[in-house]
Amino acid sequence: MDSRVISALTLISVFYCFLSGTHGAAPQFAGLPTSVTVGEQETADRLIYTLTVTDADNDAFNCDILSSNPAGAPFRVLKDPVTTKFGVYTNGATFNFGTDPQYQLTVQCDDNTGNTPTAVLSVDILAGDKITFSNIPTTTTHAALTTLINSAIFDVDATDLLNHNPLTYTMTSIPTTTSFKIDATTGAITTARDLKFETNAAIDLYVTVSDGSISVTEKVRVQLTDLNNVPSFTNLPATISVNEDTSSGTVLYTVTSYDADPGATLSYTMTVTPSQYSGLFTFATNTLQLSLTAGQTFDYETRSSFTVSFTVTDTMATTGPIDLTVNINNINEACYFDKSYYYVSLAEATAGSVSYNPNFLVRDYDGAASYSLSFASGNNSNRFSIDSSSGIISFATDYNIDNGAMPSSVILTVVCTDPTSKTGTSKVEITITDVNDNAPSFAQSTYTITVDQYDAAGSLMGTVAPTDPDSGVNGEFSCSGSSTATSATTYYSIGADCGVYLLSSPSGNLAYGTISRFTITAVDKGSPALTGTTYVDVIYRETTTTTTTTTAAPSTYNFWDDSGAVAAFSIAIVLAAIMLAVLLYYLLRCCFTGMCCGPEPCDFMECCRGYERPRRVQRRLVTPEKPKRPRRDDFDYWREDSDYGSLEKYEPPSRRPSPARVHGPREYKDLPNGNSSRLTPTDIDFQPRRLVSRPLALSYY
Repeated sequence: MDSRVISALTLISVFYCFLSGTHGAAPQFAGLPTSVTVGEQETADRLIYTLTVTDADNDAFNCDILSSNPAGAPFRVLKDPVTTKFGVYTNGATFNFGTDPQYQLTVQCDDNTGNTPTAVLSVDILAGDKITFSNIPTTTTHAALTTLINSAIFDVDATDLLNHNPLTYTMTSIPTTTSFKIDATTGAITTARDLKFETNAAIDLYVTVSDGSISVTEKVRVQLTDLNNVPSFTNLPATISVNEDTSSGTVLYTVTSYDADPGATLSYTMTVTPSQYSGLFTFATNTLQLSLTAGQTFDYETRSSFTVSFTVTDTMATTGPIDLTVNINNINEACYFDKSYYYVSLAEATAGSVSYNPNFLVRDYDGAASYSLSFASGNNSNRFSIDSSSGIISFATDYNIDNGAMPSSVILTVVCTDPTSKTGTSKVEITITDVNDNAPSFAQSTYTITVDQYDAAGSLMGTVAPTDPDSGVNGEFSCSGSSTATSATTYYSIGADCGVYLLSSPSGNLAYGTISRFTITAVDKGSPALTGTTYVDVIYRETTTTTTTTTAAPSTYNFWDDSGAVAAFSIAIVLAAIMLAVLLYYLLRCCFTGMCCGPEPCDFMECCRGYERPRRVQRRLVTPEKPKRPRRDDFDYWREDSDYGSLEKYEPPSRRPSPARVHGPREYKDLPNGNSSRLTPTDIDFQPRRLVSRPLALSYY
């Protein structure tokens, strides 16, 4: 208890005593007033009553008979040297029932402090009666180690002068022991347990006999031999002092004991007062070492003193409890937090714009003390600040967790430092939540997308998606579009994916070059939602190819990056080369051989005009000679129908066709083929196909 509290209580006690007019507690009687009965024939020095007196101040006191009525009564008060109790005894007893049947004794006890309380004992004289012990010896001796339970010790024999029956026997012992008992009817004293467990060499048994009216007491001493030696501690009681910062597991004290019996097996127990601190101490019964329990510490400010009590027994006798007082010395200690872990949640923000108070509760074993708070270095602690007094946490830098720029969760070590530079630590987990702090942003203020008459309804004409630096849901967005032109919303729409779609072809409805402007708004999914806008001009244009060309400024499509397109293009090139080669082949064939698809030349090819095959050119005659008659075929009338035949004799040389018009033999599928007689012109149904201005020779046309 704090010395200041003790001093205050002492002052209060002194003040109370002063008001009450006393200087200490007076001795107190218990059981008085009362009365006892004594036989008229009783002898001197018979104990008739034992006083019960206590003093709260533990002051020594003395008791005596202050007065009697009638005066000069034959009684006195004596103190038993064994029990240290005061008793009322007969003194030179000469009782006369006829003259003095009763006495009033005023007993007084004085503690030498001015307190002299009194109490009254009434003594009634029983005419002609007396109880006598006929065989009470001075001492009876027994061997302790061999005297077992229920063994006979002594039979008390008493008689009543007036033969009052039955007599009743009771017994007490000094020192108090449970080794003996007495039969209330016969007065037989026996052992209540084996006397090997008895630790006292001499026991005084006070036997009281009563006939129902009077009672007398005599003493029987039991002397024990061959007594078991009681084990004892050789270094207890004792007092030790230890520092409050003593490490757990430290040995505080080693107990020593002794037993005079050779080979005695001893066992020990330990108790701690106050009992709630029992866990602080560990006692090893094999080494008799008292230690501070592992994981435990002393706290001077909580408890500065403990009492550790020990007992030792050899299975027959027990010594203890004997006390060891453990005093704790106050040592300056480090501060500490009320929790080992704290949790903080902050929304991403700029430096110093947000703060949070984790409510750090810092204590000091030394009592109230000032301390400062800080973060241990490491794990992004440089990005946070802490107020050294209040513990409020805030950002030391602009904190942004979007797209993993900074961690969304950190665990920091917070440190408290006391005035002596001793420190304590705890952990604080800081979770940073995402904030929708960026609106969707378009790369251009205006985009242009073209549509032509070949674009199919439902086609995606282009995309103007924005970017949003936020992460997660805050970085997701959807688009919508609006336009003041009716034609715009009739033929075009803006999708949630920020794409421009063709609803229906404007062909025939809009003039080429018509521009439809949309305002595109992108709204992210954060809370609150943020928006970004841009413009898209959709131009309807004419194209001369059936290939739809879509132009969107933000498109990044590359034909050569599309493997399918490249493969198709390669196949098309190969096929085109093959077709070109075939076409060239047939052109050359027609031009140089005159044959298109078969073995015969074609007469409709004007590209070969002027070309003469060597085998078909007639020989030029240098000197007139009679021409050889050519071999006639089955159908050689074609010669006469040619420019060299039928027309030769009718036209002058200047109008004759050039040799280039000479062709191969003609086949007339409508004329018979064989060895039949030649046909005359009249046999042919002639239908002229064209009119000529010159005279026609008779021919098969």
